[in-house]
Amino acid sequence: MLVKRTVGARGQVVLPIDIREQLGLREGTEITFEAKEGEIVIKPAKTPEQIVDEFCSISSKRIHIKDGPKWIKKVLDKQYEEEYGIR
Repeated sequence: MLVKRTVGARGQVVLPIDIREQLGLREGTEITFEAKEGEIVIKPAKTPEQIVDEFCSISSKRIHIKDGPKWIKKVLDKQYEEEYGIR
């Protein structure tokens, strides 16, 4: 879908309703902006769960989202113990 809009005096742009509905964007939804190869990419912001899942998927050993936060906490706790000698 290609839609043309004009940038307002304060840099604001209104997202067309068709695009908001297609992406499930509602009032209060966080979005991200990325400048990429001369274009602006606008996407719904990722949830913390999505971020952890992506992080875990690049691991050599696939970690499922239900295990992701626990695994990360375990790694951080181990590093803390090694650094400060506290259990």
